[in-house]
Amino acid sequence: MVNVRTHKDLVGKIFEKYDLPLDCYEIVTDIDKWCISQEIFDDNPYRQAKCLCRWGDGPSRIVFREEQTDDMISSSKAAMECNGFASEVEKLDSDVKYLEHLVLHEIACHILRTTEQNPRDEWAFKKMGILPCKAMDNEKHYPKA
Repeated sequence: MVNVRTHKDLVGKIFEKYDLPLDCYEIVTDIDKWCISQEIFDDNPYRQAKCLCRWGDGPSRIVFREEQTDDMISSSKAAMECNGFASEVEKLDSDVKYLEHLVLHEIACHILRTTEQNPRDEWAFKKMGILPCKAMDNEKHYPKA
């Protein structure tokens, strides 16, 4: 299990690196309940994080579930493996590395201006140094935030 609040400093440093204000992310107990309270539709009650993309009219809002359970992490890693990132997932061998990837994956929604999972995973692995920068420079293919 990963407790995001325990690693709040890491999350903040990653946000600062990509010039995102610290007040544009929030750590909540349950994203599904948070979405209901904000009148935001979401069809995944087990979501680990959610980026509310606001391309062009201010910073995105990113919400993280405070506790990332082992089942959630395993499920997420399995999905990435099925999408062709098996060797990269092997390198997410600590709570901190997994959390770093999750944070970068959510930030990628804002940076790349896409909700597609694979480009966001690829960008996150690239920024972590797990994929070489030459693999695919997504930032050339998507407009700047």
